[in-house]
Amino acid sequence: MKFMYYDLIILAAFCVFIFFFLRSKRKKIQREGIIFLYRTKQGIKFMDNIAKKLKKILPVSGWIAIILGFAMMVGIIYLLIKTIFLTAIIPMNAPPLLPLLPYVPQAFKLPLPPFYFVYWIIIIAVIAIVHEFAHGVFSKHNKVKVKSTGFGFLGPFLAAFVEPDEKQLARKKPKKQMEIFAAGTFSNLIFGIIFMLILQLFFILAYQPAGIAFMPAIAPVQISEIDFIGDYNAEEFFKLSDKQLSEINETLEVRSNNQTYYVDQDLIKEIPFSRKIIEKNEEIYLYTDSPAFKVGMSEGGIIEIEGSTLKDTNHATEIMKEYSPGDEISIRTSEGEFDIFLGEHPDDETQPYIGIIFLGKMRSSSIFALVTTPYFSKDLHVKTRGNQQTTEFFRDLLIWLVLISFLVALFNMLPVTFLDGGRMLFTLALTLTKSKKKSRNVLKIASYLILVIIILMMLVWMVG
Repeated sequence: MKFMYYDLIILAAFCVFIFFFLRSKRKKIQREGIIFLYRTKQGIKFMDNIAKKLKKILPVSGWIAIILGFAMMVGIIYLLIKTIFLTAIIPMNAPPLLPLLPYVPQAFKLPLPPFYFVYWIIIIAVIAIVHEFAHGVFSKHNKVKVKSTGFGFLGPFLAAFVEPDEKQLARKKPKKQMEIFAAGTFSNLIFGIIFMLILQLFFILAYQPAGIAFMPAIAPVQISEIDFIGDYNAEEFFKLSDKQLSEINETLEVRSNNQTYYVDQDLIKEIPFSRKIIEKNEEIYLYTDSPAFKVGMSEGGIIEIEGSTLKDTNHATEIMKEYSPGDEISIRTSEGEFDIFLGEHPDDETQPYIGIIFLGKMRSSSIFALVTTPYFSKDLHVKTRGNQQTTEFFRDLLIWLVLISFLVALFNMLPVTFLDGGRMLFTLALTLTKSKKKSRNVLKIASYLILVIIILMMLVWMVG
């Protein structure tokens, strides 16, 4: 039985638990709109203790939180505007803004790890508690009473909250107010970095390096120039449903302009994710008829070439200088050993050609990409030390923890009325203008601008 079935059972059990919890605590549950709030005093004393223990570093941390908060406010606005242009250029299966709900990546066929309900409930609990706890610690540090803590329920979906005394908060200096508003986002940012480091430790413990990552060479082929794909013509093949594509379990030969290409299960699995891009560009990437593909060298890691342990991609280039087209060489990969006759390089027939692409050259070199890559190296291919399914379950959980920690931090800094970013903007405007009316107008204008950007983003996506 796939884990999805267990996950659905856990979701159903959780819904039943929430129903009986709300029923048993109905005298303590307060309804505000469509959300049910359960208020308690749990954690307040702990917040007070932490605030006292960290009193020497919290003033400096407060300044850092404020500066980072406004930096992220600018950053998220920039990312939203940039997304409009990216959406216009690159067709997407999913809308650019999606709710943080279980199974959404699977539903929209996004090239992301599965997002199970178990992941969702763990991540929401961790991120929400960390976020709200930080608000409470900074409230205590700045002598603002925390009236209550608790959870909000929207059906089976949860949200944590810390409720400071708003009247006391309003009387505090702007810097102290903004410290409290920025604290949640700051804590999510810090924990996102911590989860990155834990992810790297997980890679070291659960995986082992298995060569330099590669895949067989691919090339773009115009769909209009394809004669056939296996037993299909091009039109028939691209009309196949996602389910029909998933049932193809063999490598198909493709002919175009008197040249041979191939499409295997791995490339076929990518079609549902990139169908809109394929339709817009009217081309598809296929494996070339290369020496590597002919001998069955699939994706994996190259460990040795002719007995020399491969150090990096440059080392491979140096080794290949010793050989010529037609020479036979031995290559050991993570999947086995292959004897291969070198071909002629498409760009220079005097140079040897294996017909592979090193994935490190295709992967992003951004800091985020590196720290979510095994061993901080985008060149490496790795294999699990233990059970693959168990390893992938915890790896994907950590990846989601990292991603959502940063996304929640950015989202909360949007200058919108009901978010921390909106409250920070209002406080800054009030400090500069000394007028609540003008400050409310500034926040209102900012909120409307964000709404316009989001609507424009969605319209561009729908048109695309």
